[in-house]
Amino acid sequence: MKFEITEHDIQKYRTDGYHIIPQVIPASLLTDLRREATKARELAYRVHGPQTQRLGFFKDYADELDLTPFKNFTTIDGLNEAVQRLTSSHHQVKPAEDSGILFSPQERPWSTEWHRDWRDHVLDAEFQEHVGDARWKEILEDGDFFNQINCPLYEDTSTWYVPGSHLRVHNTDEEMAVYLSTTQEALMDEDNQKTDEELELTCLRYCQSMPGAVQLVLNPGDFALYRNTGWHLGNYVPYRTRMTLHTHAITPAFKEFGDKYRWMLKPREASIERHGKLASQSRG
Repeated sequence: MKFEITEHDIQKYRTDGYHIIPQVIPASLLTDLRREATKARELAYRVHGPQTQRLGFFKDYADELDLTPFKNFTTIDGLNEAVQRLTSSHHQVKPAEDSGILFSPQERPWSTEWHRDWRDHVLDAEFQEHVGDARWKEILEDGDFFNQINCPLYEDTSTWYVPGSHLRVHNTDEEMAVYLSTTQEALMDEDNQKTDEELELTCLRYCQSMPGAVQLVLNPGDFALYRNTGWHLGNYVPYRTRMTLHTHAITPAFKEFGDKYRWMLKPREASIERHGKLASQSRG
């Protein structure tokens, strides 16, 4: 196998929830990816606005982007075998045309909220009725589910992660206190109450406030695989070039789960409503 994965790496991935394979992208492909990613960034700003941090589903923009470099990324010699070694033989890196890319904002800093994927995007009553804690525990402990990928084309320090949190059905009181300490609107300073520097430091302190959080420092071409059911976030500043390939390692079981329960996922407004209710309950 081209990329060495040791037994220690496998065990650490299972217990910590993330692993970084250094420099998987060869120089010639990195050149091609940066060229198309630059075009994708301008497309994202044009379509979604200057503060957007992602462009998803490359296949929707095939008339404006050359998808060949992205397809070549997903077929890098030995990469899928390394992913399977960390996870299982069922896994495949998601096809490039169904993947996306993460960017830095064009104008101001901002951070996402701390979150755990999927669970934080569904409503509690629907979750308990259709999935429930017992089934969720099985999913958290099953490596077939929720394996996410970040692979930067430039140095990227945006992602923060809490090792081990991917296995917990229930969050700790300390984690929930951080989660409820602010809102997405405040982390984006939608009312323009802060200078850029004040907002940048506010977001940084928020990242640092989560117990056990680590900042993932990724060099160009590094490949970060992580269980996105663990606490994580992205913290963005406009002065740092960010172009990070963003995709998943998928399995038939994970696809089946997604197809079955996709209807439960709520838009951002519903997540904010849920957050507000939790906050009022906590502070009331």
